[in-house]
Amino acid sequence: MPVRWIIYRIVCIIQLLAASIFSIISLINFFQVFEIGELLRAFLFVSIFLLAILAINILNSNYPDMPVTGKQKTNFNRIFLVNFLFLVFLFGIIFAEYRELASLAALMSRPMTRLPFQLFLPVLISLIMLVFQLIILYGLYVLRRELYMNFMKKQFEFEKDSAA
Repeated sequence: MPVRWIIYRIVCIIQLLAASIFSIISLINFFQVFEIGELLRAFLFVSIFLLAILAINILNSNYPDMPVTGKQKTNFNRIFLVNFLFLVFLFGIIFAEYRELASLAALMSRPMTRLPFQLFLPVLISLIMLVFQLIILYGLYVLRRELYMNFMKKQFEFEKDSAA
């Protein structure tokens, strides 16, 4: 397996861990404050988690030359589209956290650059998750295309015998 797919698998595993932690935190917050936003946030992170699992599953079971077909293709299409739509919510989370940071800086009468680093962690973690999500979505597109191309180029046993 090429190094790029090994790195891709590592990105997926990191995204799995982050999404599972944030979905649990969101569910805990939902049961504490009963806000629908927390439930939507939990659903977002569960969807991110499912996409990362799907990416690892396709990489493990289909690489190098088995195209995505049947039920796996249906699941892929649904989860891929849902995650593509949820990118909007992930951007919204980042903007909301940035706005909270800006209001905190105004409350403390400091510029944002003078705030402690710990206050920037939620924004940074959300940005990293967004970048990883974009990598996973693009990687799934490339992987699916590569699997199909490898399948089309694959020589079957009877073709090798007739060529010799």
